[in-house]
Amino acid sequence: MPADLPITDLALAAVDADYQIRDLLSELPAAQRVPFSTLYAYATNVTFAPPADFAARLAADPRSAADLRRLLANLAFGHIPRLAAAATGAVLRRETAEAVLSLMPSRAEPGHVYLTVELIERVVTPPQQLFVLAADGTWQKLVLPPFSEGVTQLILGAEDKIVQALGDSGSEAYLC
Repeated sequence: MPADLPITDLALAAVDADYQIRDLLSELPAAQRVPFSTLYAYATNVTFAPPADFAARLAADPRSAADLRRLLANLAFGHIPRLAAAATGAVLRRETAEAVLSLMPSRAEPGHVYLTVELIERVVTPPQQLFVLAADGTWQKLVLPPFSEGVTQLILGAEDKIVQALGDSGSEAYLC
């Protein structure tokens, strides 16, 4: 459902009102809370630019972070869970029933990494975003380029936070 429909706006306003009521009963100052409408826009709108303090507010409010996680779990095309505790070293490939994510260091440019997302089955509407929950609890978001024949690829810096998070066995990812 497009986010600009009046009924959607009304529903998001009602959820925000509920958040405001819970803020009054919470020990966390309301200024630090992340409104659900912001979480929803962050999760569903590829062009949404979150407020500058979004990451800090999300880190300070475990309830909002949990809400984002549940929202992404419900919206996700595919979920890539944390790897087993016995996994060691950098992770270069993750597979689920829906997709395969792989990180491949570039031979031509040592500081670059290719991120490839391959869908197991072709779908009418492929995912547009990749969300990664790092082991330290921080979130990273990446807008994916269009898929061609069920595959998309990006070149990222080896030191990018999302590359570091994907390479860590303690992180999990959502394709939305």
